[in-house]
Amino acid sequence: MQAKPQVLLFAHPRSGSSSVYQILQLHPELNILEEPFNEGFTTWNPQAKNYRELVVDIPSLDAQISDILTTYNGIKMLDYQLPDPLAVHLLQRPDWAVIFLRRRNLLQAVVSVLIATQTRLWKTWDMHKPLEAYYQDLQPLSIPEIQQRVIYLKQHMDMLEAIVDRRPADTTIKLVYEDLYFAPAPQREAQIAAIWHMLKLDRLPPEPLQQYLQPEQAKVNSAATYALLPNAKEIHEQCGNDLTGWLYE
Repeated sequence: MQAKPQVLLFAHPRSGSSSVYQILQLHPELNILEEPFNEGFTTWNPQAKNYRELVVDIPSLDAQISDILTTYNGIKMLDYQLPDPLAVHLLQRPDWAVIFLRRRNLLQAVVSVLIATQTRLWKTWDMHKPLEAYYQDLQPLSIPEIQQRVIYLKQHMDMLEAIVDRRPADTTIKLVYEDLYFAPAPQREAQIAAIWHMLKLDRLPPEPLQQYLQPEQAKVNSAATYALLPNAKEIHEQCGNDLTGWLYE
């Protein structure tokens, strides 16, 4: 019998990783543990281990990953959730397939994080009232903080992607948010098909995946919501550039 695949879904916040996670979870052969090293993991899962506290070095990380893999096929993880040496170790492990997801427009990613920090709304499927109601009291965002965060995120993800690039090609899929969610439907479906191929799994029919691949269904922020920021124009003009993106584009 063929062993079930072990998967590391690695991304940064506001990169569309929740939708990719939901797509993976649709496959009957996969069961991925969502963000076990997130600071809120035990709040979501009161009966679970506090993996974040149990991991202090590489041996303890490997021990907890081994424990997770007795029940799950792998994990979803965001770039900030472990110290860099531990994150690099995970990305270098040869025993699983890595799906590495990042966003080209890092300015929008950073602004979306700061908005979600204010609204506490991270996913569209967590909405309990109209979207505008979450945004009615938005406060201005700090321009220097945004600039600093964008620079750090680019440098951090570039460093981690360089680690991923040294993995065998048949164990790695790299996805870009804009190319996955805003490409024509055949290209979106081809990228998901490449994941199933890497994992040696049968393809799923495209219909159940559509709600997670269509930005209007899963995307929280847009030009309309950015405009509700009191200093949106200043953010666009002072923080935007062609390398890390513009708030409106």
